[in-house]
Amino acid sequence: MVLPGCSSTSKLNTEAPATGASAASVYQPSLSSITIPVSVSIATIEEKLNKEIAGILYKDDKLDDDNVAVTVSKNGKLSIRAEKDKVYFSIPLHIYAKGRWKWDPCKLCPAIDKTEDTAFDMVIKTESRIGLTEDYKINTITSGDFEWGNTKPTIQLGPLKIGLARFVEPAIRTQMSSISKQLDKELQQYLDMRKYVSDAWLMVQEPMKLDNDLNAWLSIVPQDVRIAPLLMKNGTLSTRIGITSFISVTTDGKPQQPLNKKLPKLIIDNRLSDEIQIGLTANIPYEHASKLLQAQVAGQTYKFDGDKNQVTVTNATITPGGNQLILMLDVNGKTKAGMFTKKIAGKVYLRGTPYYDAQTASIKVRDVDYTLDTKDKLLSTASWLAKNKFVDIIQAQVNIPVQSQLTEAQKMLQTTLDQSGRVHESVLLRGNIREITPDNIYLTPTGIKAVVNAKGTLTATIDKL
Repeated sequence: MVLPGCSSTSKLNTEAPATGASAASVYQPSLSSITIPVSVSIATIEEKLNKEIAGILYKDDKLDDDNVAVTVSKNGKLSIRAEKDKVYFSIPLHIYAKGRWKWDPCKLCPAIDKTEDTAFDMVIKTESRIGLTEDYKINTITSGDFEWGNTKPTIQLGPLKIGLARFVEPAIRTQMSSISKQLDKELQQYLDMRKYVSDAWLMVQEPMKLDNDLNAWLSIVPQDVRIAPLLMKNGTLSTRIGITSFISVTTDGKPQQPLNKKLPKLIIDNRLSDEIQIGLTANIPYEHASKLLQAQVAGQTYKFDGDKNQVTVTNATITPGGNQLILMLDVNGKTKAGMFTKKIAGKVYLRGTPYYDAQTASIKVRDVDYTLDTKDKLLSTASWLAKNKFVDIIQAQVNIPVQSQLTEAQKMLQTTLDQSGRVHESVLLRGNIREITPDNIYLTPTGIKAVVNAKGTLTATIDKL
């Protein structure tokens, strides 16, 4: 006589864990420096100074005080030579001098009063050391001297031959200070570094769209400004401004970042580099991740202990739980002991830590285990499921590919840089992406954000100020 098998079904009334992404899991890209080459032609400075410093520079036409009148005027083109951190000026001058010779031989004799004039040339030589202050002002310190020609100037007054050097030199030396100050003033006004940097600071903050279909954007959040020491070479005064920034490419719409108008203090940095890291992100909504998990595990039956125990997954979803992912599985299971079959049905909850697997360019989970409530319920209703390798199998199956998103983001970024991406009508970005390295996984309230760092170089050129 064969007796029919007996069976019963236990319901798994597992309590769902609290969901929600941890507030601490905030994506913070790596700091990078966007370098902006700055160069000013020495010839341009020379042309401007020649217009500003012209005509008569000094004039004393009174003979009564010291019997000598002197007029100093610019005689020809001011020339500039630059080397390292110094600018050298050569200013040709024309000197006109008039002298009076007055003699009273006696009280009754007629006085002799005679004037003579002469003209000669000289060259003023100055040097200016150029630096920058923390408030972006050009700081120049100019000093100089002058050179006579082959002979020092003299004037013949009657029987006397008077050397004029002792009369002219004090006036010239007094004028040297005035000329130096004027040179400093003109250089500082012409090289308006603060306006240049301030415009760049605001312009780079405007997000740049990379692709319409993916709604991909490049965003730059500047943090500080660094500048290399000024250098004069090959006829140009040049430097490099580095705007240290957080740079990222996202595919979830235009970043809503507040505009930071405050320009920070300038930092002098002689180790400025073009090297940058741009965070490329792949955003996977939990709904999409759930569909991927559903495709991977739903409908699958897992057998253990020589097919005596088995469990079938009928549905699956993914939600955030702090810094971990919660995998919810609807399951039907059964175990057979002799003529008796024991069934279970309900929900099981697993927790796992997401990570980016560089080899497969996908998001996976590790350290997967049941939630405490789920494990307690399984131990009382289906201990075999709590103790076998079901968790390990699910962990191995979870695979959320992000290769296509990251590849597209990299291509879009490189294409933009190859074509001189314009983040503003006045700012062009140029650069090259050399390698991709994993960064981290971040859980947001709406999805999973996988981040890799694109390493390369990036420069900006301001061409339409």
